[in-house]
Amino acid sequence: MKLVLTSFLLFLSAAAHAQLGNTMYGLARTTNPAAVYLATVDPATGIAINISQTSVSSSINLTGAALNPYNNHFCFFGDNGLKSVDLSTGQLSSTAVINNPNGTGYFDLFRFNTSDSLMYGLSRRNVTNPQSGAVTASMYLATINELTGTITEISPSSIGSGFSLSGSAIDPHQMVFYYSIGAQLIGLDMYDGSIFSNPTLTYPNGGQYFDNFTYSCADTSLYGLVRTNYYSQVYNPQTMTTSQVFDSAAVHLGKVNAMTGEVTKISTQSTGVTSFSVNGSSTIDPINMVYYFMSGSGSGLAMYGVSLQTGLVVSQSPISNANALYFDMMRIQSDCYESRPTRLDISADVQAPMVQTENVQVYPNPFLDEVTISSETELQKIELYQANGLLLSINKFSGYEFTMETSHLVPGFYFLHVTTPKGKEIVKILK
Repeated sequence: MKLVLTSFLLFLSAAAHAQLGNTMYGLARTTNPAAVYLATVDPATGIAINISQTSVSSSINLTGAALNPYNNHFCFFGDNGLKSVDLSTGQLSSTAVINNPNGTGYFDLFRFNTSDSLMYGLSRRNVTNPQSGAVTASMYLATINELTGTITEISPSSIGSGFSLSGSAIDPHQMVFYYSIGAQLIGLDMYDGSIFSNPTLTYPNGGQYFDNFTYSCADTSLYGLVRTNYYSQVYNPQTMTTSQVFDSAAVHLGKVNAMTGEVTKISTQSTGVTSFSVNGSSTIDPINMVYYFMSGSGSGLAMYGVSLQTGLVVSQSPISNANALYFDMMRIQSDCYESRPTRLDISADVQAPMVQTENVQVYPNPFLDEVTISSETELQKIELYQANGLLLSINKFSGYEFTMETSHLVPGFYFLHVTTPKGKEIVKILK
């Protein structure tokens, strides 16, 4: 006879979901002498404080950066390889030279994916035709090993030859990597590296460019800066011709529908800036729903915070750092922390009637109104998570089998964290 145990059940709201600190990290730079330091910044005041006591590099590559909240490292490409810096001490943990088994090349636009703890980016290299000798540029979705610099290409064939400096973003729920080639937003399937979507960007309510885009786990949307350039007609009496000369620009916070390419301004009111730091110098505070970007340079460098809900500037803080002139590649530690995929990997098999790990059995899967967890060793705690990382319930008890009532759950993927004396096992389940 199956024994169903009475348990202590605790439901948690999104507000109670445990998160990391909301600290913003980035790279503070000087030019004379050339030096780079890991630093934190208070976006409300603009005060940046170096964590690194000594320089960790003499330069940075603005085509990518990644913050790993699980091992507390900040990664970027410096003067001699992929650098990993400890968030607590600011000390350089490792420097890895790029190693691509398929050929010499580059690794760009990389970001950390919190749903599988891997760093994804674009692997670029030249491919030579053995018959004709012709050389063509190729590009692949790939991952990189932080410690060894080894690149693993995922795309079975080239998905392009280049990108614009508009930024990159990872949707850890749909498992899609986004980059831009200017007129198009390209989404790559992170399971197999193929093109997931490639819509042409359109601007129904104005705009010409969509830059510095990044993903918001707070509302599962892609945000960026919508830029409109304005030109004046200038007449040259000597040549009797008229030409266009750049006059000014307007910058609005916007969002994009990743499947259709439609870009929408959040507010009709401009942010008040005419220029901004490109490619990667943006981040989102998921708790306060604010998009941050940098504008200006040197003593005029300032951080702007824009509300995701209204599109209005909520903070404007000149960067103040006694030891640096620039602040780049901002990343917030809690952004997308412990997110979970909601889109199924088509190569994964979840149709079996029972999921069995080394110690835990879960059935049926897929499930409807209830799911049973059993173990050869004593069950101690069962945690149920939504795919986006929200903790729904905790069941604490002693026993070898537990049946969970699930009729109230909406269809989708969930994760069970099952704790026994042997440790914790994670099982993906589908309703």
